[in-house]
Amino acid sequence: MADVRKRRPLPALICLLALTLLTTLVWWRVLHRDDGKAQANSTCTPPSTQTSLPRPTTVTISVLNATKRTGLAKTTAGVLAKRGFKISGYSNDTVTLAGVAEIRYGTDQSAAASLLAYYLPGAKLVVLTAPKDSTVIVSLGGKFKTVASTTAVKTAMTAAHVTVAPSGRPTPSPSPSC
Repeated sequence: MADVRKRRPLPALICLLALTLLTTLVWWRVLHRDDGKAQANSTCTPPSTQTSLPRPTTVTISVLNATKRTGLAKTTAGVLAKRGFKISGYSNDTVTLAGVAEIRYGTDQSAAASLLAYYLPGAKLVVLTAPKDSTVIVSLGGKFKTVASTTAVKTAMTAAHVTVAPSGRPTPSPSPSC
């Protein structure tokens, strides 16, 4: 007696259906892709992504040593002074920090703190709720090595589309003109 096997059409139909769906999806995406004309015809001007920070000469800093390394605050304050920052003083912090540094500032000094963060890569920005004055406080931690070079600061600022304001005041970002 001959061995008669039934052919099952279901696997072939499922494969054919999957290929049909995939082909439909590909053609739909090709026919509905954005050709960039919508952006070119827009009458709305996007806001500038350029941010401007104050000049170092307008930023007053107090440098604290939150490590057991002797002279760290004094040395760092000297380097920051050479980079143009005003130094109001340096001393030891009452706490010990494990990280690179903390930049503590009042809400009115956020632009100054952002500028200083480029000079101290890896530093944590900490907003003070009740600052005593307009001085930004830098507390150096155990992972702090050195202040970033001027070239490294300029490169990082360029990559982030940040400039230094010519007048020393940060310029507000323009709003879209729609």
